[in-house]
Amino acid sequence: MPNKDRPLVDRHAPKKGVGWLVNTQQGKVCSFTNANPTSHAQWVVVEMRPLRGGGQPVIRRMLRHNAIEAWETMQKSGGWKRCQPKW
Repeated sequence: MPNKDRPLVDRHAPKKGVGWLVNTQQGKVCSFTNANPTSHAQWVVVEMRPLRGGGQPVIRRMLRHNAIEAWETMQKSGGWKRCQPKW
């Protein structure tokens, strides 16, 4: 039997998109991308790479709430600013 009180539209659907941060002092750029959710959790792929030149990117997979905390901490700590995706 369907729940009559449940709204027809999911108001908290996961955002589809990518968030980018750049730190010119450290010469790094970081991207946060929503990954495919599993039945147990929602994941975010965090990729950090040098701004210029080659070098291996550091790729991590984090739970969504940990990635949100990392995003906010990076912006508050100074040096990290939002940017447009260029890489």
